[in-house]
Amino acid sequence: YLGGPEVNNSVHQFYADNNVTEEAKLAFASQTFLRWEDAFHGRFSLAWNEVSLDKNWRNPVLTELINWGRECSSNRCSHLFGLKKDQYRLSCHRLQLQVHLWYDSPLPEVLITQSSFPDRAHIIHCHNKGIAIWLDQQHAIRETALALSNR
Repeated sequence: YLGGPEVNNSVHQFYADNNVTEEAKLAFASQTFLRWEDAFHGRFSLAWNEVSLDKNWRNPVLTELINWGRECSSNRCSHLFGLKKDQYRLSCHRLQLQVHLWYDSPLPEVLITQSSFPDRAHIIHCHNKGIAIWLDQQHAIRETALALSNR
C-alpha cells in the first residue's frame, strides 16, 4: 500500500499544478486506474505516449520506476520474511558446503576414513545446529589424528 497524507498531498499538488499538461494528468490517472504496481514491472498506460513530443524523458523515467518497483519488492519481502530467515538460510548453505568438503576431500586432507561418516544426505538434511555439531566432531577427530601423527 502506497498511501498516506503525504502521498495524497503530492497527488493533489500534481493535479493542481498549472505547469503539468492535461496529457500528463490523463496519463497519471490512466496509470493509477491500471495500477502503479504494473508500472513497476514495466506495464505502462498507453496514455503516456501522448505526454510529450520530446521522447527523451521516457527511458530515465521508466528505468527509475522499474528500479523503484524492485526496491519496493525487496523491502516488502524483507518485512514479510525478515532478514533473520535469510541469515539462517545463508548459514545453512555455508554449513552444507563444509559438509561437502569433508566428504569430497582426499584422505590425506581429512585424516579420517570416510567410511566412518554417516550418509551425506542424513547430515545435509539436519538443521544448522546438527550440522555444526557434526562438523565440530569431525574437527576434533581430525585434530586428534593430527596430534597422533606428529608424535
